[in-house]
Amino acid sequence: MSIPMLFWRERTPELESITSVWAIRAAVMMQRIVPADPCVSIILVQSDASAEVIIRGPETAPRSEILLPGYTWIGIRLHPGVQLKDFPTRQLTDSFRILPADSNGQFQFEGTLLQFPSFSNAQELIKQMHDLGYISGKALNSQESPQKVMSSKSYSRFVKRSTGLAPYKLYQLQRMSEALRLLRQGTPAVTVASELGFADQAHLTRAAKQFLGYTPNELVRWPHNF
Repeated sequence: MSIPMLFWRERTPELESITSVWAIRAAVMMQRIVPADPCVSIILVQSDASAEVIIRGPETAPRSEILLPGYTWIGIRLHPGVQLKDFPTRQLTDSFRILPADSNGQFQFEGTLLQFPSFSNAQELIKQMHDLGYISGKALNSQESPQKVMSSKSYSRFVKRSTGLAPYKLYQLQRMSEALRLLRQGTPAVTVASELGFADQAHLTRAAKQFLGYTPNELVRWPHNF
């Protein structure tokens, strides 16, 4: 029986601020492609001897990442529009910040010592940060119409300030995140293309390569076989 080279888990907590929580570790050193993502993420990278917390902003293109054996990654993805105090989303777009942590996953945020929890209760960190005033804003959906009290230009600035992304870019990335979810559930690519408003399956394939780094057929197996 073959031994899995990559261990991946993902879940969606019942908390308005969080899109999903994921965890990954590799049995051997390997490279994977991380898809573009409209979310700000808080990620713990931990081994037996060291740890660090990464605040990573929205990513508008796929990127390559090296996974090392002996390390575990636990990530919390915040809904677009949810913001971290003193980490402007516009400055985090396609960028990241590293916060030192001890080997137990404790780290300083705005002078407060926080404990990064396990995969199973990661939402407790977000609840604590919200209670401390370190998290603000609410989820934005690219399909929402501009508020009546705002002009289109004002609404565009509001979306850019809240998510780090222009409204159309937010729409593209949220649509591709939904495409990834549906494809991994086994929804046929032709159905995904139709449901999400792509011109045809070829259009979906081009967009998947551009934003996710893989074709729809490859994404059925992502991230387990990469």
